[in-house]
Amino acid sequence: MNEFKRCISVFSHSPFQVRLLLIDLLCDYFKRPEPKTPAK
Repeated sequence: MNEFKRCISVFSHSPFQVRLLLIDLLCDYFKRPEPKTPAK
């Protein structure tokens, strides 16, 4: 949960462009049925 809170705080303080980029990455990640490489 701490990781999550940190992510949210970073996200809320990041500029709009960075937010779009992060959302894009997340969408790509969740769209894939099985990621080949483990997320770290």
